[in-house]
Amino acid sequence: MDTINRLMVGLDLTAMDDTLITYAAFLSQELQVEKVYFIHVEKSLEVPGELLHGIEPKKVPADEGIRGVMMTKVGPAFAGLPQTEAEVLVEEGTPVKELLHWANVKNIDMILMGRKLRMRGSGVLPQKLLRTSRVSVLFVPENMVPKLQRVVVSVDFSAYSEMALERVLKVAAVLPHLHVVCLHAYQVPTGYRTLGMTYEAFDERMRGFAQEKYDKLLHHFPELSERAELVLVRQEDEDDIGELVVLEAKRARADLLVMGAKGMSAAALFVLGSVTEKVLRHDMDIPLLVVKKRDEDMGFLDALLSP
Repeated sequence: MDTINRLMVGLDLTAMDDTLITYAAFLSQELQVEKVYFIHVEKSLEVPGELLHGIEPKKVPADEGIRGVMMTKVGPAFAGLPQTEAEVLVEEGTPVKELLHWANVKNIDMILMGRKLRMRGSGVLPQKLLRTSRVSVLFVPENMVPKLQRVVVSVDFSAYSEMALERVLKVAAVLPHLHVVCLHAYQVPTGYRTLGMTYEAFDERMRGFAQEKYDKLLHHFPELSERAELVLVRQEDEDDIGELVVLEAKRARADLLVMGAKGMSAAALFVLGSVTEKVLRHDMDIPLLVVKKRDEDMGFLDALLSP
């Protein structure tokens, strides 16, 4: 995802769709997106015959009827965006499998999914999609007002967090007003006592180590010096790291929280990094982008999508 040219948006025909369509239009305008696919998947488009007894069948096929309803919302939202083509897909089958299939067929750069907090719905589908997709997934909270001025990137100096940071900086290149906050959470190891050091002294040492690693990032990504800042937060033993990251993102007034997803293809499933998993457990009103590595060995996904 060097640039975001093709988006896919999962719709479920609820009030959540309004937020997703508005947010997709906002991103399309900000990032000059070329194509957006809005997709809705029904397990079955057939209505059992016994349920039609006494009812005159509609002349319009079910998929066309649903597509028409979707276009009444999508069309107006994208009417003022001539650079972006919006297309509506209505498919039949298993939602996760169909979304994965079309994301692969359409060479999608990023998938937008709703994150329900108070609206009805389990929210299980987006997380299943995240765990099995090779594509980055953006979770958009319900009733989100689109804005993109401050982005928080959770950085642990691993290859995955550097990948997430690199992609954010490429987006920042076309958004001169975007400010990036690199958030690093650290712990003071309990073994500091054996070194004859005080807690405060070892805390300062840990902060120094983090600053040294960040300085290396500055050398690798020189644009960080003008576009970003490093925020260090200490995680105490009793702290929930997921809650801590969410709270710090809110404190930084983030319009978007970005994390890298650590992939493991050998286990026939993608598993996420532990911090990402814990952040996903917390309800929050900040959009969350989990960046995936598209060149992972995806034998499992290929098998899943095969006929």
